Amino acid sequence: MQKSLLPALLLFAVSLFLVQCGKDNPQPESSDVWVVTKFVDLKPGTDQTFNDDTQRFAGYSFEFQSGDLLVVRQPNGSLKEGKWRRHTNDTKLSIGMENPPALLDEIVGTWDVELYSATSIKLVNPNAPTPGSVVDFGKQAVRIEFTKQ
Repeated sequence: MQKSLLPALLLFAVSLFLVQCGKDNPQPESSDVWVVTKFVDLKPGTDQTFNDDTQRFAGYSFEFQSGDLLVVRQPNGSLKEGKWRRHTNDTKLSIGMENPPALLDEIVGTWDVELYSATSIKLVNPNAPTPGSVVDFGKQAVRIEFTKQ
């Protein structure tokens, strides 16, 4: 009886190992602090002129916590909570927030994931303009990049 149990246990252990090795879906840790290292939006009054507004996020930090909780620490010391989620085979990332302040309102929405690693998150607006196109962005930016501190 013990001989028939050993192969089953071995198969279970190997299966568990393979499942863990196959995970290439890094999730930020709740203690990780991320900052915006690139923020590109459109210049006011234009529909194709890009503007690097990264400095507007000076003093902000972001925590992408488990359970899809997003905690934003603002320069004035206040916290703003929201939700984040990766979906569509990890090619999309959504950020949601009730009554976001004006600046954070520009990152609320669903983004295309250009890069998602343990130290860098690069997001691109799926409706980014191309030469000759006219796109109404509303308030959402063109590109945002986060780097883990």
